[in-house]
Amino acid sequence: MQALDEIDIDTLRELRARDEPVWLDLRDPDDEGLARVADLLGLHELALEDSREFGQRPKVDRYDDQLLLVLFGLAVADDGTPQPVEVHVHVVRGCVLTISRVPPAELERVRSSLRHDPDRSGTDLLYRVVDAVVDSLTDGLELVAAEVDAFEQTIFDHPRARDRDRMAVLRRTLNGLRRTLVIQRQVFPRVVEHLTAVADDAETMRTYLADVGDHLGQALDEVEADRETLQGMLDTYSNEVQERLTIVATVFLPLTALTGFFGMNFTWMIDHLGAAWAFFGLGVGGLLVSCLVIIGWLRRTGLLAPSISRGTGQRS
Repeated sequence: MQALDEIDIDTLRELRARDEPVWLDLRDPDDEGLARVADLLGLHELALEDSREFGQRPKVDRYDDQLLLVLFGLAVADDGTPQPVEVHVHVVRGCVLTISRVPPAELERVRSSLRHDPDRSGTDLLYRVVDAVVDSLTDGLELVAAEVDAFEQTIFDHPRARDRDRMAVLRRTLNGLRRTLVIQRQVFPRVVEHLTAVADDAETMRTYLADVGDHLGQALDEVEADRETLQGMLDTYSNEVQERLTIVATVFLPLTALTGFFGMNFTWMIDHLGAAWAFFGLGVGGLLVSCLVIIGWLRRTGLLAPSISRGTGQRS
């Protein structure tokens, strides 16, 4: 099994002439190069059209003795934002062609493993490619889950606007990923059916793909859990901010009433308060006593509680 990561028509033609299995893994090829590869491999025109125009849904199409799988993995951007990755897998006689624009790192691991162990069958390669795409989902979602857990640790004690914005971005991304994975999970039984039909050992292939299906279900469950957690924390952020604003308003309301009362009756204070200590005692002391009474009431009602580790709970 030879693995190529760039278009080399002469090498590809030579390998095809020797009937040697080959994996061609392309990164965002141009239309001209893709057309040359398609002509050499004899790709169906509809399959070629799909791979020229990315933005497909997860699916499996069969054209006579050819297959086109459209699967989605996950790549994590530099800022930690998960990005769905569309991977097209063309299966023709003696060749597997994968096309992606932002490839998941797991495909590079498969290519590296082939360099050390080239005696792999086409069936084994197909399983490894599909498994790598699905594994990129679980690997990427582990990083997202770690970030979500970090937000859970701080949302109660330090609600910050930038954390709220980050959580909103993550949740919006996971919403789109969830829609894609729901479709991919529905399509996956057909993927298993078609891949086992072209496999040398159908039962072994079915067993391995069943494990891949479990990983896909796990990824979808993780997306659901992260979405629900993020939504809960966004609601918590809003509640925490409203609670703190309510406390501030509660503290300043009686103070405003006191200062307003004495402000309206300032002439009486001038006529009846002769000593400086009386003036400051009544003015400043009244405010301090009012603050202490309000703080005591807030603590008694639970609105102002001592800091506790409310955000340290871990998700099961």
